[in-house]
Amino acid sequence: MYMQSNYDDFMLQVEQALSLPIGPRCAKLTVLIDRGSLLQLHSLFPVLVDNIFGVTGQLGWELRGITQERSMDFDQVRIFLSAGGPLFNLIYMLLSNENTKFDFPIRCLPTRIKQYLGAQSGNQFYTELININSPIGQPTSLSLNPFDYYIFHFAYHLINPCQQRFNTTDGFWNTLYYTLSCEYILHFLPSSPGIIYPKIVYDGKNPNKHLLSQSSNQSATSPSVMDDSGSEFGLLSPRRMNEFNNGPMNGYIHHPRNEIWRSETVLIVFSDMWLYNDLITRLPNKTSNDVPSNQRMLPQYNELPTAEYMRIIRVLVKEVHRFSDSASSDDTYLGELKRISVSIIQENIYIFLRNLVNRWPLDASFRLVLEVWLTYIQPWRYLAPSVDNSWPQQGYTEDTERLTLEPQKKQRYLSSNYKQFIAENLLCYVVILEQILPRFSRVDLESPKMALILFRLAKVFDQPNLPDYIKEMEQCVKNRLSSPVESPTNQTTPALSSFSKSPERWSTKLKNPNTPNAYVNQHASIFLDNTPMIQPESRWLVITRQKILELEGPHFYYRPLFTEPPAKEILTLLNQIKQAVISANDILRNREKEEKRMFSGLWGLLTYFGDNSDDEFTLEERKKVPIFLQVAFNHLKHMFDVKTVFIEDEAEHSFQASGASALEISKDSRFLTPQSRRRLVRTLKYDGDPDLERTRSYEYSFLVWYLYGIAVKINNKYCQLFYELYNKPAYMGRFFRRFLLPPITVYTYDKTMIGCPRVSSQLPPRISFRTFAHQQFIFYFLTGAVVAWAYGYNIFSYVFILSISFLLYNMLRAIPSDESPPIKHNYPTEGFGNISFDDSF
Repeated sequence: MYMQSNYDDFMLQVEQALSLPIGPRCAKLTVLIDRGSLLQLHSLFPVLVDNIFGVTGQLGWELRGITQERSMDFDQVRIFLSAGGPLFNLIYMLLSNENTKFDFPIRCLPTRIKQYLGAQSGNQFYTELININSPIGQPTSLSLNPFDYYIFHFAYHLINPCQQRFNTTDGFWNTLYYTLSCEYILHFLPSSPGIIYPKIVYDGKNPNKHLLSQSSNQSATSPSVMDDSGSEFGLLSPRRMNEFNNGPMNGYIHHPRNEIWRSETVLIVFSDMWLYNDLITRLPNKTSNDVPSNQRMLPQYNELPTAEYMRIIRVLVKEVHRFSDSASSDDTYLGELKRISVSIIQENIYIFLRNLVNRWPLDASFRLVLEVWLTYIQPWRYLAPSVDNSWPQQGYTEDTERLTLEPQKKQRYLSSNYKQFIAENLLCYVVILEQILPRFSRVDLESPKMALILFRLAKVFDQPNLPDYIKEMEQCVKNRLSSPVESPTNQTTPALSSFSKSPERWSTKLKNPNTPNAYVNQHASIFLDNTPMIQPESRWLVITRQKILELEGPHFYYRPLFTEPPAKEILTLLNQIKQAVISANDILRNREKEEKRMFSGLWGLLTYFGDNSDDEFTLEERKKVPIFLQVAFNHLKHMFDVKTVFIEDEAEHSFQASGASALEISKDSRFLTPQSRRRLVRTLKYDGDPDLERTRSYEYSFLVWYLYGIAVKINNKYCQLFYELYNKPAYMGRFFRRFLLPPITVYTYDKTMIGCPRVSSQLPPRISFRTFAHQQFIFYFLTGAVVAWAYGYNIFSYVFILSISFLLYNMLRAIPSDESPPIKHNYPTEGFGNISFDDSF
């Protein structure tokens, strides 16, 4: 009875602690964790995890909304959830009992993992965690120890659809969740030799029943080509297995799993949960009338990852490279896991990037995807600290690279040790690059952000030796294999090929030749064919053959990246870059003239520190564009060994051939290049509410919207009075029309209707304060205030005199010099009808 009373009192204190503000909540929970018994902590743990991550649909602790700049509780929560904080102390205390398990629902897992659970020969990491309770024998949950239970929930929090609507970071990516993700990745995937602290002995991951079966099935296969079933003892080499079999067996303390199971969980769970590409649903496609309605389907993907999401993925990829690189100096059991860590994430990252490149919009945010991809294909840039290397790691970022047209004096050639990585990831180099390059023909290369993306891409691929290594691996693929090989059972990439939109894409063709109307590229080589090989077998043939089968299947059509002569798409891209360099220089010269004219004289000196240009980019950013483009042009030209680039303007050529007018050419969508689109934008006229027109360079944006809000309230309250004053006859009408804007017809686009039709509406007489946001008005007002203060007038007297002067001036201006014509309106004058200021103010 006494123990039950203590338990109830403890849980009551837990409930009270969870209702406190976030700072006191962490302090109170820390005390309860220190004082609680094992039974009490066992009940506390699932309640606490659910409260932290909002698993049941609640907000939780808002880990993805707390940033160090916007919250005073950032450090307190970070310390509480850190790898050495109170929460992990609770986890390690619960691990003292190997029978302590918690259920993680299968519905929270990505489809890929659910397929593992349903397969007979699934991933062994998940096989030993399945909990089957249903009568039909289907898995219902995963039975996890406290550490795994927390890691699964932490990983799911990033992809939980219920948490997306609670994300209030407004574009911030350095959230508390990002900070914790980095800490967990660096702590449990260390790039230095040794064990992970704290060192614990946990028997729940070391069942005796796996020992003999794993030992007998262990082979001498290289870790780099092992499949996912090597997650248990498969991680250990035969030498390590002999050490364990010949060692003392008095207990589990010497079991090698004790040293690796936490790193194994973090690596596999983060990779499988974050690098996923689930489809939400499939909706009917009504564009085709030849196909039955029940067969017309389109894929509907999950939302695109946020900046926070993509940066977390990049940190994971970086640390996996360092984790893998440190295997050469790590003689512990953890070193065996390090050797196959890259192969564990390889398939996931390839499918993840392939899908994102196809789905990502044509804007500068593509830089997020690009940097993740470039990080993965450059393992030589992310070496373990113990390895002596000359790559610029300290303080290196892609944004601070030296930008120069001069060739680099010291260029390090890639070591031949990376040939195996390039062979295993040949598709990640070639196929994704072939997907990305056509994007640049549909974007504005004169934009500084797009020019930087192209520069980054070209500079990475033109590194010394890298094109030569890719060419060497491509020879293995272009040689046709002597006998077909069956596709592996864990094939997941066909989802990519089945949703291929355009068969004429420059990238590899993903159509299955066995399907009707399949597109076959005559210039591409079928990966599997009965034709004998043209060249002798290469040492990389087995690796490239196996990886392409695993990732793309036996009917994959490979189009080489390097051909002789270079592909037409390469020449087209170089042509576009050359034209973009000319246009970028023209834009730069015009911008410099505009800046010089705007900042000349006394007024230019006063407005020097303001944003006085209509251009969204600064002059310094514009100056970098021609250099970015020229460097990218040089890299691509050298990489593909292009001798000459001819500049042709297809629009002008078509114009000369057909004799069409310039106006017809400019309106034809086929010839809307980025340059012609900019010229077309200059001719557009704004037909909306003048007060809602974008802020000009000579206006203060915050004043425009603040004064607009005041005008809205006044117009809504006195709209009827303004109408009557504006339409008064004789002198009074002329006087009030000096202050009120005339009624006008404005046009908007109704986005709630199909096609967004252009609709018109009437704005009655109204008042506007936008003139007061003009920089010149504020300058004169402040100058007058200084003069009045110098003559002994206070601010109230100055404003009063200014207002009286303004009224007298308008009273005089309202006196007509001759008879004014009658007022004509373009809407009925009997009342307002359905006119509402709420639509425009």
